[in-house]
Amino acid sequence: MRLRRLLSTPELIAGVTSGLLFTLASPPSPLGVLGFVALAPLLLVLFSPERVRSGEPVRLRAMILSFGLTHHITTLYWLVLLGDAATFRYRWLLPICLLLLTLYLTIFDALPLWIARRLRNRYGAQAIFWFPGLWVCGEWLMAKGELGFPWLRLATTQWRFVPLLQVAGLLGELGVTFVVAWVNVLAVVIWLSWRGEYPTLGRATLHRYWGIVSLLVLLGGASLYGVITMHALERADPQTTGLRVAVIQGNVDLNDKWDPAKRDSTFVPFTLLTERAAREGARLVVWPETTIPFDLLRMPAYLQQVQELARRTGTWLLIGLPQREVTKEGQLLAFNSSLLMDDTGAVRGHYHKIHLLPLGERMPFQRWIPALAKWDMGQAEWAVGPEMTVFDVEGDRFSNLICFESIFPPLSRLAVQRGAGFLVNMSNDGWFGRTLAPYQHALMAAMRAAENRVPLVRVANNGISFFALPSGRIVDRTRLFERTIAVRTITPAAAGSPYTRHGDGPLFVLIAVNFAFLLAVGRRPG
Repeated sequence: MRLRRLLSTPELIAGVTSGLLFTLASPPSPLGVLGFVALAPLLLVLFSPERVRSGEPVRLRAMILSFGLTHHITTLYWLVLLGDAATFRYRWLLPICLLLLTLYLTIFDALPLWIARRLRNRYGAQAIFWFPGLWVCGEWLMAKGELGFPWLRLATTQWRFVPLLQVAGLLGELGVTFVVAWVNVLAVVIWLSWRGEYPTLGRATLHRYWGIVSLLVLLGGASLYGVITMHALERADPQTTGLRVAVIQGNVDLNDKWDPAKRDSTFVPFTLLTERAAREGARLVVWPETTIPFDLLRMPAYLQQVQELARRTGTWLLIGLPQREVTKEGQLLAFNSSLLMDDTGAVRGHYHKIHLLPLGERMPFQRWIPALAKWDMGQAEWAVGPEMTVFDVEGDRFSNLICFESIFPPLSRLAVQRGAGFLVNMSNDGWFGRTLAPYQHALMAAMRAAENRVPLVRVANNGISFFALPSGRIVDRTRLFERTIAVRTITPAAAGSPYTRHGDGPLFVLIAVNFAFLLAVGRRPG
């Protein structure tokens, strides 16, 4: 009986409903419109005027846990389905890792909801107007530190609604989150107004049509701005001038790639596909993360083979591979890297990944506890690269984001600030099989193009590969687990965007002004 009462509490029902709506709205789902109401069940329970008047408390722990467990487990379930080629040593720990990751991410859901409840207790139901800024702060914190993991933010629910993504060029991905969170708030305000509960702001009661008008102005204005911006970004035909780029999706089995006895199985498909890309006019050919599973510069026979391929095809090659370096102190360091080779076979530069996947690529917190490096859970234990590299192909400059670096806006922003005219994201998502993870990982990368208003080229060994226009619109997308290429002429755009120049600062100024206004007027109606 007690369990039945618990399961029927409004807080738990709201948490589960919001969690499911958020998941259903997230990539690769076509139901992004649900993102506009995904948080509405939480808001309806938390800011119900009827419950505020009656003094009914909010069971916040039930709300937070039900939301966090529902949303994060349903979006990250693939963690327990890693393929046989995954190096994680203790596979029986994967369900526990999923639970711990879910609880960790739930902390950042809890913070804005906890603060919102305290504001509700002080200001009443009108505290709902604090919520968009609070939710943005929670998502901002989620990306910080060595355990940062901003996977599927509220903004990513709108990956198909490209006009709205243009807000990212002004205020970043979090700016899109801010807009979507406000739509959720206004949807709740409209619902309450329809039921006769008109919203208040201080001692003023807002008109019953205030919510509808505000929603139309917000979405209409953002969409109009987006359409105008998209037209400006895409009016030049990218197929007439620029750099001809090819992505090579070799679809090499991960078990074969890391088997020394089958080493040549990597070279054969990538050689044939690169020759095909050259026939289609490619000038720069991009191979995926760790395409070559060893340090090419330390293997002369294979190095000569790749150099000959570059010379024969007349293409520049950007290759994902591990690299090793010996420090002055004699310490051997291994990096997850990319290498640029020109059409004469000369090496023109390399990039060592600077943001490593915790537990998968490096044990976190080694700066404070060096002994953690000795705890072998199957992680690659790569070293952290020194800086973001800007490559140059005959005057066209670009930077490389390796694997999940693509979900961190500051990295791509830094690259464009340093002069990159386009971005390349190389990955290897075959570990996740035919789950939603390869789709989620790929589609989040397109936001980096919209934020900085530069083209983005994505290539993954087993898929998904594509080109993203400076608007964030995805074109020439490949299917999962197919051996293919995609070739397109892109126009580098080194100027960047307002977000490139100013980062998250303008958004947080806007949020601070929002909070200051609410503090000034936010007295309970008398």
